[in-house]
Amino acid sequence: MPIAAFGAIHLDTIAHADRRILRETSTPASLAIRPGGVATNVARALARLDCRVSLAGRLGREAEADGLLAHLAGEGVDTGAIRRADLPSGRYLALHDPDGTLAAAVVDARITETLEPGALLPPTKAQEASGCWFLDANLPQPLLVELAEAAAGRRLAADAVSRAKAARLAPILPRVDLLFCNRAEAAALLGRDSEHDEGQQEPGDSGAEVATALVTAGAGAVVMTRGAAPVLLATRGGIDEISLTTREGAAAPAPRIVDVTGAGDALIAGTLAGLEHGLALADAVAAGMRAAALTLESPGAVAGTLNWPAIAPNG
Repeated sequence: MPIAAFGAIHLDTIAHADRRILRETSTPASLAIRPGGVATNVARALARLDCRVSLAGRLGREAEADGLLAHLAGEGVDTGAIRRADLPSGRYLALHDPDGTLAAAVVDARITETLEPGALLPPTKAQEASGCWFLDANLPQPLLVELAEAAAGRRLAADAVSRAKAARLAPILPRVDLLFCNRAEAAALLGRDSEHDEGQQEPGDSGAEVATALVTAGAGAVVMTRGAAPVLLATRGGIDEISLTTREGAAAPAPRIVDVTGAGDALIAGTLAGLEHGLALADAVAAGMRAAALTLESPGAVAGTLNWPAIAPNG
């Protein structure tokens, strides 16, 4: 069945510097403008993974936004639910050091942050036909609540997006069948964000207790990333650690990082695609990790090498 994604639609400017980026001086770099935003990255990746997908969000009326709509449609994303407004389209600027790590980033998301209840409803025919709705926490909390209610009996997946936005999902957590987050976002969603700095955890803290707490709070299942460590999959049946493997199931080498942009979104898309292709949840997460690895090894948020045969389990 089709998948419907709701959330941020950005025009990304990605800079790759040829030396370490320093403050208060210019740095030689190559710049590229691409589609971006969590829901957009997930939708684009799903289209490459042989899934029918529609995207809902809001864009401005600039010529660049017209070009972005055409680009998305050309990639196989249904854009019929994208609204237009007189605000500037969302924009994201990322500065990457030569090793692919993110040195700094800024975002102008006013067009998404000001979406009001009712702005993305009623559902289009494509959304009505979708068996899974995916929400990203870039959307305001009242709209997230409204969409979770409108999802009715569909599978509902959600991404916490950031430590600052994760708590927006708290009212709908019991309705979320599959939650994607990192350790810091999980803590923020549980109201424990003062315990740790962003991305940090205390020695001996595997994150399992926090992931389990999210399930206890109502989430059906939690996929929690921990940097280079194996992903945690928490369900009511317990906790599993899922490492990066080849399609044959053997341990895979760590990816050679070119660009971290979109890796988490690729994990989401690969997991949802795996479920749509009939995989068990743990196998679907493993497929999502292979999608994330391909993305880390490629420039941009969606790897040109990404397709279903590249991440599906062999046999």
